[in-house]
Amino acid sequence: MSHEYLIAAIAIAAIATYITRITPFLFFGNKPPSATIRYIEWNMPIMIMVILVFYALKDVKWALYPFGVPEIIGVFIAVVMHLKYSNALLSIISATLVYMFLVQKIFV
Repeated sequence: MSHEYLIAAIAIAAIATYITRITPFLFFGNKPPSATIRYIEWNMPIMIMVILVFYALKDVKWALYPFGVPEIIGVFIAVVMHLKYSNALLSIISATLVYMFLVQKIFV
């Protein structure tokens, strides 16, 4: 692939992304959102988090050592931190640090 091709591909992708982002605001910017959109807006973050948790746990070998214990502890830490502090970044970082410590130092 040539540099011109890559630059053109990136430019087209950027323009297409910009158009898809701005189009709803152009057509629906002055109207209040419908009940369906408000429902999706309200529930989408938790739906995405549930999907990510299942995706993260899909390859865990529950029948083999360490039986998914580091993953369960990591998820537990994330839930507890999020319930206590309501800070997604803090929850993700603390759970990741605990999980990495467990898989590299405890469950080797």
